[in-house]
Amino acid sequence: MRHGWAALLFPTLVACGGGTGATGISTPSPTPVAAPATSTTGCGSASKLTTGMHSLTSDGTQRSYWIDIPTAYDRNKAYPVIIGLHWRDGSAADVYGWSGFFGLKNLYGDNAIFVAPQGLDKGWANTGDRDIRFLRAMISEVQQGACTDTQRVFATGFSFGGMMSNAIGCQMGDVVRAIVPMAGSLWSGCAGSSYKVAALFIHAKDDNTVPYSAGMEARDLFLKRNSCSAATVPLGSNGCVEYQGCDSGKPVIWCGTETGGHWYPNFSAQESKAFFDRFK
Repeated sequence: MRHGWAALLFPTLVACGGGTGATGISTPSPTPVAAPATSTTGCGSASKLTTGMHSLTSDGTQRSYWIDIPTAYDRNKAYPVIIGLHWRDGSAADVYGWSGFFGLKNLYGDNAIFVAPQGLDKGWANTGDRDIRFLRAMISEVQQGACTDTQRVFATGFSFGGMMSNAIGCQMGDVVRAIVPMAGSLWSGCAGSSYKVAALFIHAKDDNTVPYSAGMEARDLFLKRNSCSAATVPLGSNGCVEYQGCDSGKPVIWCGTETGGHWYPNFSAQESKAFFDRFK
């Protein structure tokens, strides 16, 4: 299903460099990345947050986000936090509602806390890093209000949401472990940072709204940041490849599809969850 409102034209491309090739050679079994669960201050007591829309003030502006708290919430269980970022002219309610966090809610059920922030002007221009500051404040509020695992904060999004996912990956590796940009680019910015994240990219070759080349540019930036080689190995059954030689715990995966246009494929939730599940 594709929608006209998903189309976007954000003219300023933030050039952040990098480049590499790809050759497939063999199929490995992904090795889970071990990381001790780190509980937040929100653990040990009833959640201060309830499912629904919440707001906070960032840069003097009221910002909002939708949060989904497990119905069988366990105050002593450190839940992963999954952030879903909407497309242009979309909303947090769309991500929470008919999208089901891009299909991830059905796969996780009550085993994750889901958060859908609302962009300004129904997008993620991230002017002056205003959206980065908002997302930092939002994550902090969620971690203080509910029991979460600081080592398992993930971000994904489609279109403008994919672009903001890349911006998060560029700057927020101190609080976000991994990103899955879908049909994204670097058009929401990519400020320099010493922090690194794991990344899985999904993009269709026939995307006429956000060009395939723009998705590859974002991929190449993270390949460079994570010190990956140009060698790849096939991963899974959906045409994805994983780059080799990346920094420990910072894999980069590319899922380029032949067709699909400006949308995310049916397998995106499956691949995203398998990717996030590596970080436990």
